[in-house]
Amino acid sequence: MAEYYKERSQPTRTKADVIIVGAGPVGLLTALGLAHAGVDVLVIEAHHELLPTTRAMVYMPVILPVLKELGILDIVTEHAFLNKEGVKWRNLDGEVLAHLPLGSNDSKEFGGVLLIGQWRMNELILRELQKYPNVHVQFGRRCVGVQDDPSSNIVKVMTHSGSLLDDETFLEAKYVVATDGANSAVRRMSCIPFEGFTFQEFKMIGTDVIYDFIGQEGLSPLNFIVHDKHWAVIAYTGQDEGRLPPGSGKPQWRVAYVEDPHLPAGKDDYLKRAQERVKTYIKKGDGQFKVIRAEPYLMQQRVAAQPRKGRVLLAGDSLHSNNPIGGLGLTGGILDAFCYSNALKRVLVGGAHESLLTTCALARRNAWRGITNKLSQDNMIRLYSMKPKDVRDREEFFRKLNDPKTRKLVAGAVRASFDTMMLEDFKSSFEASLLMPSDKSSTTTEDVESTSQPRL
Repeated sequence: MAEYYKERSQPTRTKADVIIVGAGPVGLLTALGLAHAGVDVLVIEAHHELLPTTRAMVYMPVILPVLKELGILDIVTEHAFLNKEGVKWRNLDGEVLAHLPLGSNDSKEFGGVLLIGQWRMNELILRELQKYPNVHVQFGRRCVGVQDDPSSNIVKVMTHSGSLLDDETFLEAKYVVATDGANSAVRRMSCIPFEGFTFQEFKMIGTDVIYDFIGQEGLSPLNFIVHDKHWAVIAYTGQDEGRLPPGSGKPQWRVAYVEDPHLPAGKDDYLKRAQERVKTYIKKGDGQFKVIRAEPYLMQQRVAAQPRKGRVLLAGDSLHSNNPIGGLGLTGGILDAFCYSNALKRVLVGGAHESLLTTCALARRNAWRGITNKLSQDNMIRLYSMKPKDVRDREEFFRKLNDPKTRKLVAGAVRASFDTMMLEDFKSSFEASLLMPSDKSSTTTEDVESTSQPRL
C-alpha cells in the first residue's frame, strides 16, 4: 500500500468524467464499478488517510452478488469473516431468545453475513482500484464548493487541503457523486434539505473491544441484546488485534450501546465509561478485555429531499441515514454504489438518455423511504421498547423464529425485503443492461416506495 499512498500524494488531474466526493465504501465501490467500463474517475477525500473508526461492519447477504459483480468478492471474503450462523437475539444474561439462520450453500439463497470493519474494507477496495489507471484517488482534498453550470454541461468542484490559504484547486466533471456521509458538504452546498429526525433521547457509542466473546461468553458472531436500558449490538469485526486477519490473534469485537446524550463528551470520558459498560455484557468469562476505541455518533432517520440536483447525485449516507441496527445503512449504500455506477456507465459509455440517472436516483431514495426507514426503526424498537404492543410484536416475531415450521417463512420474508431495495433494471451487469430501455425502468419508483416489507 505504501507506493499507492505515495502516488496519491502527487497532484492529480483536474478534469474527469465523474468526481466522487468521499472515499468510504460507497464512494470507492462506485469508482470501481465505473472503472470496469473505462470511465475517467477522480475520488477526493477530505482526510489525509483512512481513519480506523467504529463505523459500519455488517454486510448483509443481498450485497454478496453485488460485490461479485464488482469483481471484489473473493478478496473481501479472504479477509472478512463469513457468518453463516445468522443473527441471535439474547437477553442481558446471554440466553438466546430467538435465532434467524442466514447461512446457505445455495447461491440463490442467503450466503451469510460478511463481517469486516469499514476501514479494512476501504483498504481492500483501494488495492483493487490500483489496477485501473482511469481512477485517481486523492486524499487530503476537502470539497469546499460546488457549482453546477447547466449551460456548459459541466459541474465545478473547489477543493482545499486545509494547509495553505491559497491552496485551492478547481476540478471539473460531467457528474459529481456525493458519498461524503450524513454531514455531506456537497448536499449542503447544493441547498438540499435532509428531511427526517435525529434521536434525542440517547446517543450511540461504538466500541472496539479485544475479547473472545465466543470462547469466553458463548456468544455467536452477531448478537442483539434485548433490554430496556442496556440494549446493544455485539458483533465480531472480522479481524483480530487491529489489521490481522481472522484467527491470527485475539479477536476484536464491536460492542455498540446507547447512553444519555448529556454525559461528558470528551474522548477520555467515552473510554472510561466504556470500560464499565462493556462489563455489563460479560457474564461467564475471565473478563480480561481491552477497549481500544470508543466513539459516539448520532442516530437519525433522514433522507435528502432531492436525490439528484442537476449534475450532482447523492448516494449512501449523503442521501439517506438510519440507525445501524441490522446493517441496513451500509447495505443500502452499497446498493446505491452498484446502481449509480450501472446508470452512469449506461449514460456515459452506452449512450443512454440521462433521464436514467433521475430514475436511478429516485429509486434509491424511494427504496429507503419505503423499505429501509421502517425496517431499521422496527429493528431498533424490538431491542428496547417495553410498550405493550411492541412487547407483543417482539414475542410473536420470536415465536415464529423459534418454530421450525415458520422459521423459513420468516427468513424468506427478510430476503424478499432486501431484494426489493433495488430495481430490476439495476441488478443486471453493464453489458446486459445496455440491451434494456435507456429512459425508463421496468419497475416504477412508486412501486418501490409503496411496498410494505417485513422486519428483520
